[in-house]
Amino acid sequence: MTAIRQIEVDLPCGAFYDLAHLVMDLNGTITVDGELIEGVLERLKAISEVLNIHIITADTNQTVDSVREQLASIPDIVFHSLKSGRGDLQKLEYIESIGREHTAAIGNGCNDALMLKEAALGLCIMGREGASIEALLASNAVFPHICDALDIFLKPSRLIATLRK
Repeated sequence: MTAIRQIEVDLPCGAFYDLAHLVMDLNGTITVDGELIEGVLERLKAISEVLNIHIITADTNQTVDSVREQLASIPDIVFHSLKSGRGDLQKLEYIESIGREHTAAIGNGCNDALMLKEAALGLCIMGREGASIEALLASNAVFPHICDALDIFLKPSRLIATLRK
């Protein structure tokens, strides 16, 4: 039996987040040049207790298998590989298939912008690879590092502090 995973955050301004899924881009978001960023594994293990984790990728650096092995200790993590073509539309379709109204998304590239905009909560990572203007403008919040963005799910009061009006 699969455990129900969910984070509910009620902002003082009337906004309410009922999140069940965290969808993240791979390259430039949780990896740099194909290498898992330090601190990501530990945070994802903790977040997997409260959210379903999905990693979506076009596998630009051909490293998804290596990352999958590094994250093998996280139960029920889902990897989704994109086909060639419009990655932005495929990412949007993916979050729609799992319920975008219950999904937080994290990314940094042009092909993440639709996913970030349409997810219940879109977070952009600046990171070492930078971030596209499209991803920045489509997001609810921007973070300088992936670990800062992941921490918002472990300490929801940060989400309240950032997004309250």
